[in-house]
Amino acid sequence: MLTAILSKYKKPKKVPEGNVSAHHPLTNFAYLLGTVLIVSLLILWTLGLFAQWVATQISPETESQIGEMLLPMLLSEEEAIVDDKRIQYLEGLLASLPQSDESIRLPLTLHLVDSEVINAAISVGGHVFIHTALLKEVESENELAFILGHELGHFQAYDPVKSLGRSLVFIVGFMAVGFGTSETGGIPDIVSLTGNMTQLSYSRTQEEDADLYGLYRIINRYGHGGQSLDFFKRLDEASREQGKLRLRLSQYFSSHPLSKDRINYLKEVAEEKGWDMEGQLTPLPKWIACPNMEFCDLDEEEGEKGKE
Repeated sequence: MLTAILSKYKKPKKVPEGNVSAHHPLTNFAYLLGTVLIVSLLILWTLGLFAQWVATQISPETESQIGEMLLPMLLSEEEAIVDDKRIQYLEGLLASLPQSDESIRLPLTLHLVDSEVINAAISVGGHVFIHTALLKEVESENELAFILGHELGHFQAYDPVKSLGRSLVFIVGFMAVGFGTSETGGIPDIVSLTGNMTQLSYSRTQEEDADLYGLYRIINRYGHGGQSLDFFKRLDEASREQGKLRLRLSQYFSSHPLSKDRINYLKEVAEEKGWDMEGQLTPLPKWIACPNMEFCDLDEEEGEKGKE
């Protein structure tokens, strides 16, 4: 009887056909990984929206403190230009753009940056950065005022603060996967990355809103929008060309994606609202591209810098 029982268990049982997956194991793994990634991205997106809202609730005093903390990451002592008449002129032009009844939540601080990269930006805490290369490319005060108005539009819409809020979500995500630990450089690397991201992560809608804000402030100040978009037209043309100008524009393109569509959009809005887009050009101060607005040979300066 014992032999009969043992012989019964020696016979292998046939595996039921329905117990085996019809898909390759790698396919199942890819499906699982994709599901995890999608869910993770949705969570990050939701947290990003929440972080944006939270960031706009901080007090002006707190925003000012955060701006001061980020400033050394955005502007080095070697690049900062001080005691220059151009700063006074730019500050005056910037201060003339808001409407008389418009409230600016923080005093704006203008920084003139010694750089051959054409760029302008505004950061948390109301820090406005104007590169000297930009002053070499603008051809009228109308153009320069529109650029300043565009940046002011970002500030008034809390765009730098919102961008910082989204960046903090990325910090948490990076730390979750090990980036930012002592083995990969630590928290300072991430904070530095966040400082850069505050200038480079505006959506198309945010850019269009800043455009409209800037154009309306130009209409309000000069009585028309004539000549104010010419700088952007030249940038759009330069984006299709190769050479030194395109390289110098690379940073501006990354933070201000330009296209004919955006320029046409502004013209359409101006037409709908009845804004006058023709008018007299306002010239820039003499030698605006020269240090302290004193005579200089720009071609000679370029040559000297090329030798260094």
